[in-house]
Amino acid sequence: MENKNPALMAWFEKELPVEPIGVLYNGYHAPVRYEIRKHFLLYEHDDERLLSTEQDVKTAERRISLLLTLERILKNIEKFEKSREEEMLVKLASIVKELHFYHCTRKMTSIQKALALLIQFQQKDGSFPASLASNIFIIETILEYGVVTNPYMEKALKWLLYQQNDDKGWGTTAAGYSDVWITCKALHTFSYSMKYMKNTKIKKGVEFILNHLYAENTGGILEGANAWQNLSRDYMIPGSFAGGTLSVLEMLARLNVSYQDARITGMLDWLKGRQMRSGLWPNQTYDLPSCRSDERVSIRVVRVFKLFYIMPLHGSATIKSFRIKQDGRTNSKKPGFITDPLNNPKPEEDGYTHE
Repeated sequence: MENKNPALMAWFEKELPVEPIGVLYNGYHAPVRYEIRKHFLLYEHDDERLLSTEQDVKTAERRISLLLTLERILKNIEKFEKSREEEMLVKLASIVKELHFYHCTRKMTSIQKALALLIQFQQKDGSFPASLASNIFIIETILEYGVVTNPYMEKALKWLLYQQNDDKGWGTTAAGYSDVWITCKALHTFSYSMKYMKNTKIKKGVEFILNHLYAENTGGILEGANAWQNLSRDYMIPGSFAGGTLSVLEMLARLNVSYQDARITGMLDWLKGRQMRSGLWPNQTYDLPSCRSDERVSIRVVRVFKLFYIMPLHGSATIKSFRIKQDGRTNSKKPGFITDPLNNPKPEEDGYTHE
């Protein structure tokens, strides 16, 4: 492994018991290897090692399987019953979200169709015909593909902001305060839009999270103190709200919250202490006999450390927010109402309708 980023490598070697970049460099998951080569070791775009890994991502069995499943769903969408509408939307969003891990983009025809279909189900108030948790999941998935400066998604974010409770969180629990994990996910969703980065309501939402660290969230979408130590996550409701302390740190990094806050420093220090002898991080830390190393968790951890400690901006991290150009180029295969909504109104549903 050639070290083209000595400053970054020096930090990991100094601050952690085991330097994790070299371990992930030879990891099992091709997307993880690619990110290490491109964004951590800074290999050039034409570097043979980077090109080879990129090809591994494109030919990954899981990626191919997900794309085939997505195509089948899109082809048979009219067969879904009205009573299963939320299930269909969540399933569709789940597949699209995981495909993002495999470097799929909105330029791909199947992704375009899936995003267009999701937006077609948006209701007049900006929400989708689903629960609050599912709405957040669907909205975040669409925004993750760069569909941000778009009137439909702006309307969705306005609707979501309107759902904020008096204590500045989202969702409900039996404890009388908002749901910590739904709030964390809602804030992560807002982080994709630059206009909300410094919004007062969003800042108060962050403070709600920091004031409820390690809460058991009784009656919420995820319950118990163990939820804070469950670092892994999948892409289905309610598993998508898992991720524990790591998910909170990811959200804080995206919203440029400074690590100099003692509460955040405490979480980062805790995460450092959870590294395994292999150099990776486990999927969870509350049941040590059954915990196992997890590359997906580990790449998220090193990404968080990089953002908070190595790429700080006045003591806080920065993640770029991708936007669609206002005059975004379109062709006959692209869903114009996503990329150029002013000149291409959202079409009526074709084949599968809803109220």
